[in-house]
Amino acid sequence: MSEQENIESSEKSYKDFLNVKFLLLAAIVGLASAGFTYLVDIADKLCRNVFEYNGNAMYIYTPTIFVVTVFLLKKYFPYSDGSGLPQGYAVDVFDDNQIRSYYSIKAAIGKVILTFMSIMAGASLGKEGPTIQICSSLFAQLRGISEQKRRLLIKLGAGVGVAAAFNTPLGGMIFAIEEYVRKINAKTASLLVGATLIAVTIVNYFGGGGSYMGIIDPSRLVHERGVGFIAIMVGLICGISGGIFTKCIVFISVNRTWFINRWRKNHYLLNALIFGLIVALIGNLTHGYSFGNGSVFTRGFLDSGTEAPWYYAMGKFAGAFASVGAGVPGGYFSTALSIGAGIGDLFYHFLPSINLAQFYLLGMVGFLAAITQSPITAVAMVVEMSSTSEFCLPILISGFVASIISEQFGDSVYHQQVLNYIPADRYKETV
Repeated sequence: MSEQENIESSEKSYKDFLNVKFLLLAAIVGLASAGFTYLVDIADKLCRNVFEYNGNAMYIYTPTIFVVTVFLLKKYFPYSDGSGLPQGYAVDVFDDNQIRSYYSIKAAIGKVILTFMSIMAGASLGKEGPTIQICSSLFAQLRGISEQKRRLLIKLGAGVGVAAAFNTPLGGMIFAIEEYVRKINAKTASLLVGATLIAVTIVNYFGGGGSYMGIIDPSRLVHERGVGFIAIMVGLICGISGGIFTKCIVFISVNRTWFINRWRKNHYLLNALIFGLIVALIGNLTHGYSFGNGSVFTRGFLDSGTEAPWYYAMGKFAGAFASVGAGVPGGYFSTALSIGAGIGDLFYHFLPSINLAQFYLLGMVGFLAAITQSPITAVAMVVEMSSTSEFCLPILISGFVASIISEQFGDSVYHQQVLNYIPADRYKETV
């Protein structure tokens, strides 16, 4: 064998070794996601137990934990803030120091601790954004690669994180391609598929699988006359409400020169206390429905086919706004699905002759597509989560209509939150 052949053989062996390490990391990511899901479920149960014991106790319980959470965030885990998803859009803009900071093991540990505390306190936020940052941080630890490849692994890790958080392998892969990677070759696609399947399999093995938002009996999804028109109407309302939601979240969370943002930055503990009281108030007014990400309640509505309270969507909307205002970490995906289910339920009150399950699905995909402006991802995730493909066409209509309408309000909530991490003059590089 010639010297050139020896060199090529060594390079191939090294690349194969790196691929094996990447897939081993995927297994670790699956374990981490399963453990994080378990912790988040415990946090949600603790919050509901406190509320059921004494709802008035939430006026002390929620703001106190919010204050402690924000203190720990500012003092010890400054790179564990936000949902964890917007940072991914800025990966190609970040310098190497920012990559090492936002995607470090310390940032991942901080995300686990602080998200647990947020949800335990009753924040109307979810685990999906944090799961993305945690998974991407683990993939970023791979050694022996260029910084350019590290950035690619972080993007792939985001897709694996979505898949592991919701038990939606197809949705996670589509998310990574639609939102982060965009241009992908066969080799990268193979790594994404392999890592996703390994992570999701491990999550399922350790009990973190199953349908995240409930299972719908396909027999209830009858294509009744006029369902296409209904899908358009639900998509229209979800697009408008999703655009308003984005405006509200961006107003309260993106660093601008407005007085309220300056005040929140300078008085972050008092801010956490005030918004914690507001979250507790909203929770009591909605009989506890606004606490947590809503997956428990939405799953119950879908599985049983029962109606959600008329105020469910508004309560989740207000709870999410106040939780983000408090400055505690958490994601919006599952919250968006819950709000969407509530919007779908409102349509059912006007058209009770149409099956309720159809409205839930149309609302869920519509609102998620509206805030992410990623309709293909939203459709794939809702179809996978609800374990049905019987209703694809109306779901597609609702998702794409909602996404188109919400675009009239500006970029997605996640894209606009990138401004918290990069200079405004580099924003266009992330869109």
